[in-house]
Amino acid sequence: MKLQPASQKQTAQGNGASIYDVARQADVSIVTVSRVFNDYPHVSKRMRERVFAAARAVGYTPRLVSKPRVAAVIIGHLDHLSAGDYKTRLLLHLVRAAAGIGYLVEFIPLDSVDLATKHLVDAIIEVGLTDSEVTQLDRLPPVPTILINKRTPRPAWSTVSSDQSYEGELATTHLAENGHQRIALLLDDSTGWGVEQRRKGFERAGSRIKGFEPLVLCTSEMPPPEIAARMKEAKSTACVNLSDNFGLAVLDHCVHELKLRIPEDISVVALENRSVSCFWNPRLTTIEQPLEAIAKCAVQGACDLLVNPARRFDRKFKGRLIERASVARR
Repeated sequence: MKLQPASQKQTAQGNGASIYDVARQADVSIVTVSRVFNDYPHVSKRMRERVFAAARAVGYTPRLVSKPRVAAVIIGHLDHLSAGDYKTRLLLHLVRAAAGIGYLVEFIPLDSVDLATKHLVDAIIEVGLTDSEVTQLDRLPPVPTILINKRTPRPAWSTVSSDQSYEGELATTHLAENGHQRIALLLDDSTGWGVEQRRKGFERAGSRIKGFEPLVLCTSEMPPPEIAARMKEAKSTACVNLSDNFGLAVLDHCVHELKLRIPEDISVVALENRSVSCFWNPRLTTIEQPLEAIAKCAVQGACDLLVNPARRFDRKFKGRLIERASVARR
């Protein structure tokens, strides 16, 4: 519920008191009184008590009116947003999950994060920030905050994620079961919770492969053509391509510039991208993250935290392997 001051001539008690009387009694502006009654952030406790005391003194009672429930989604790296990729699909699932329980969604880019402190939002959900960017979120309002596919720097924040260690292990194990030993792992960055988890899963599966020859490459450190060349030089027979941003560019360079055949020369397990994976030639074997389950958990979890803040949670969901035609048996 949102508090809306009555008009100058209308009050719940009918005694003629108005918001202007409250402002005069408290010796503050009309804007300040409105902010207090509407529960705006960054109004001090002392100022709230002062305005409420003035309202009681003049006999003014604000009316209650309904307001829409709003979840703010803070988005990072819009320059990497494209149709069908991880972030766009996750955002779609978040909107659907929020609508299902009567929430509006307000999208706030990272460079406009101060907007989250100026709007009356009921919850905040993070999508696509780096770990260092998350630590810079120091002015968010005191509402339920959920991070997706991150470690949390604050005990009060909750997290929901895919089990990315399992993803790395699942993809690598599938390649090993098809006879591959020289396996490259493609990641977006060398550091960060998600890529570290994927690398752990890759290494854990590799520890069970006789003659395992790993190669770890990061798209943040070298361009796709160089990554493709490095895999060819290392004679990698397979690639666990878990790069959200430039993984497809690496495959494109392998095929069209280096003339490598998939899967005859190099087998591939990539991240599922429904607008591409089914239509690539050959169709790509992929790891599909449970984005719908993650979105529903984030939205419902925020709703639960509004009722009971002690229900902070850390949830993980396992993805699945979609076997198609990009892995050959050796």
